[in-house]
Amino acid sequence: MTTSSENPFFSDTSQPQGPPDTFIPPPALESAADYDEDSSSFGGTDSSGDASSSGELESLRQGYLSPRILDLLPELLAEPAFRIGQRGDLRKRDVFLTGALPVWAGALPNVRFRYGGTGVSPNLYSAVVAPPASGKSALRHARKYGRPSSSTSSGGTSPEIGTSSENRTALESGASPGGRASAQGSSTGQEGPEEEPSGRERPGVRAGRRQLFLAADSSAAALKRRLEEVPHGVIFETEFQALSRALGSSWGSFTDVLLKGLQNEAVRMSRSSKGAVTIPHPAPSIALAGTPAALGGFMSGSGSTPGTGNGLFSRFLFYRFDREFEWSPQFRSPQSESTQSEGPQSEGPQSEGPQSEDLQSGERRGSLEESLRGAGQKFREARRQLGARETPLWVSVPGALQEAHTRAFRSLTKKWREDESVPRSMQASLTRAGLQAVKIAVVLRGVRLAESGVPPASTQSIELGAEDMEAGIRLSLTYLLHAIEVGARLQGDDGPQDTCLQEKALQEKAGSQAKLNERKQDLTERQREYLEALPEEPFSTAEAKDLASGFGASKRGVQRWLKSWRKAGLLRKPKRGMWAKRRPEREDSPRTEGLPGAESVISVIDGIPALAGGRAP
Repeated sequence: MTTSSENPFFSDTSQPQGPPDTFIPPPALESAADYDEDSSSFGGTDSSGDASSSGELESLRQGYLSPRILDLLPELLAEPAFRIGQRGDLRKRDVFLTGALPVWAGALPNVRFRYGGTGVSPNLYSAVVAPPASGKSALRHARKYGRPSSSTSSGGTSPEIGTSSENRTALESGASPGGRASAQGSSTGQEGPEEEPSGRERPGVRAGRRQLFLAADSSAAALKRRLEEVPHGVIFETEFQALSRALGSSWGSFTDVLLKGLQNEAVRMSRSSKGAVTIPHPAPSIALAGTPAALGGFMSGSGSTPGTGNGLFSRFLFYRFDREFEWSPQFRSPQSESTQSEGPQSEGPQSEGPQSEDLQSGERRGSLEESLRGAGQKFREARRQLGARETPLWVSVPGALQEAHTRAFRSLTKKWREDESVPRSMQASLTRAGLQAVKIAVVLRGVRLAESGVPPASTQSIELGAEDMEAGIRLSLTYLLHAIEVGARLQGDDGPQDTCLQEKALQEKAGSQAKLNERKQDLTERQREYLEALPEEPFSTAEAKDLASGFGASKRGVQRWLKSWRKAGLLRKPKRGMWAKRRPEREDSPRTEGLPGAESVISVIDGIPALAGGRAP
């Protein structure tokens, strides 16, 4: 078995050794010795026992975040997601979570972990890609974590460091507003030791009172100045154009900052009045949304070629879906908002257990806004306390979790290497998915810290929890699955590949129709007639039972038919109490079948063991 010391991804020889205390004990962990020594078997059908279910595989193939992931989330993320899902739109729930991860990363200044022998921050880039009017606006709920409290200022906006000329002059000269010299303003161009507080929120200024969000539509100089002030700021935009417009201009071409920022590489600049300035450890996060048509412009905004070969592409966690053309109620009373936990719960591909039982209990009260307001208070307090630290809080990765991470990504790498159909340009996305898995895990650990209380300033290290690593691996690979779909569409937008994709879609549609016809042959003539008589649009269980008498069937018998036909793939459940016929022409989710490398990703996710004890699906 590969030991942690032999693992090239997690070489800990130079990590500062703080006190052995772990502020919050991690969950129980299975022994790494339980894993098959042959890494190629990881991700097979029998490698994880009950760690996966048909419900999870169905969720993955339809492009949803799986039930297992949602079970592993900390409460400050799980509760708002639960409430959004209760409103009947699971895409909006997933959009919210995709945007919430980078926002929470912005609440974790001075949190580091070691990856590839380098101290790394858990900042993340994410992008939701979907057609117009499809639900991308749910991203705005994630921004509410970082909104300032009403008590911060009379205008409801957090005072921003650098708004006064005195502060700005001090910052540009390399000193803090309090007059103390800052390592961030070093003019030597040399990075200090990673143990030093370089790149962290500046001492002498309350991190919790600085504006968290960075403007995407900025000049390069303005963005760099803001990163000097807030290295862990978040670019948050609901339209790609806001960023692509800046990247495509002569005054806003800061693609190099975004490329370096994910991996916290030093950004250097020269100013005529101030000389050379270095941002030694930039750690911006990005949460974006936009349409597929605008994505190409965003990726090529700096003049580079759009597609998976673009350096920005592999740095993003993508979540992609198509619009299901249905009307959703747009009016809700305040009473229904505050008691939505007692109303009908949404269902769909995750109905086999998307939420843990505690999330579905009737004990939840209050509205989504109340949930986010309470979480936002803990968000701000965590950011304030972590920003005030003089030394980073290191997150160490236990050996068994290192082993689980290595096996998952080594297995997928081997599968892709043997699959000649996987585009070489996608290899960078796989490589960065390994880093993103640990970044996500550390963000989730940070959210749990915010729930329970941030460690005292004297605490130098904490351990990553098993739930965090399992969720991190599953999420990063799920987003990689979406990146495969986004990449295929992006490459096919212009050029000869577009025709190939169209022909492939027609072939898949014909194959799906053939499968449906084959399954219908197993039904009796009466059942086939009843199935054909069901509405083409989504229908309720009550509507289905009302048709029963016309076909000589009992209501109880119809209930059995519906359940068995769902298992057979003839019906689906868009939400609780609703049914819909399977149609091969549906495009409401990424099509994984036939996409190069997609089945390999699904097989690896399917084989990930349940790392967290007592949380098996």
